[in-house]
Amino acid sequence: VPDEQIFGKYTFNMEFVEHRMWNYAYLNTGLTIRLNGQDFASENGLLDLLKNEIDTESIYPIGSYTGDHLKFAFTHTNSYGENYFSFVNGQYTSDGGSHLNAFKEGFLKGVNDFFQTNYKSEDVREGITAAVLVKVKDPVFESQTKNKLGNTDIRQWIVSETQSGLDDWLHHNPDAAKRLQEKIQANEKLRTELNSVKKEAKEPA
Repeated sequence: VPDEQIFGKYTFNMEFVEHRMWNYAYLNTGLTIRLNGQDFASENGLLDLLKNEIDTESIYPIGSYTGDHLKFAFTHTNSYGENYFSFVNGQYTSDGGSHLNAFKEGFLKGVNDFFQTNYKSEDVREGITAAVLVKVKDPVFESQTKNKLGNTDIRQWIVSETQSGLDDWLHHNPDAAKRLQEKIQANEKLRTELNSVKKEAKEPA
């Protein structure tokens, strides 16, 4: 309980606190956290996180990978942009960092390796929603609030493990792989059409 002599009159932002409780539940599958009589528990970890965070229907069932030091879950929707939830040792890193950049790189390599092609990163990631959890022995954060991870030595193994984990999941889920490829191709078509329109608009100007 905060000391009122130091903090004065205070209130708790319960929406923020409950959101944090859910994060801890997602990251600790099978653990039940009880706060003010409300239970927070998750049986499927990061899959539950994405199911609860996605507002629209996903294009294919949520994919996932679980390793000793890396876990991730992902899907695509028809929403615009990219949406990520990244964690280091249970800490939510709202600004991402080196682990999230490595995941993005590994995801792109995994897709291109599986489909034997050379898709651009923006076409692969448009519409993605993903959650990434890494366990790092000596994490170096870029600020006191631990919003962004700065370790550069972890890049190589995260890229490699993300690539192989995604490749394995796509091989075991051919229907989802087909829908993912169709989404990427649609993104590519839309991007080239927009670039063509922009070019035509610039020429008269």
